[in-house]
Amino acid sequence: MSARKMLIVAALVLYSPIQAADKPEPQNFGQKPLKGDYWIYGGELGDTVPPTKKDRKVAFTFKEPLAKDLFDQIGPDKKDACGAAPDHRIRERGDLSCTWDKRDGYICYFGLDVPTGKSTYGSIC
Repeated sequence: MSARKMLIVAALVLYSPIQAADKPEPQNFGQKPLKGDYWIYGGELGDTVPPTKKDRKVAFTFKEPLAKDLFDQIGPDKKDACGAAPDHRIRERGDLSCTWDKRDGYICYFGLDVPTGKSTYGSIC
């Protein structure tokens, strides 16, 4: 599976349980394009090494409109989070981290440990 498809599948997997609790809105239902980036690495985010078959992770970053929607749903803001300020808000749920920044708008991060299929953090402070 290509990295782009993995990004879309992972985002939909994270997004679907949140939406399942609510009645779907017709204009928001269905597959949509995703704006973002990904980074493949081994080791840990703060100390990366080249990936191997046994140590391969993908960090995903995606932006509006999905990032805004997730930010709104996973609140409240983390007041004690690294970098939190009136013009930089942070919200987290599990391994999903979303921010709002006056300059950059809404951005979400999450990661995937490819060999295990488990989620992991997609950003560090």
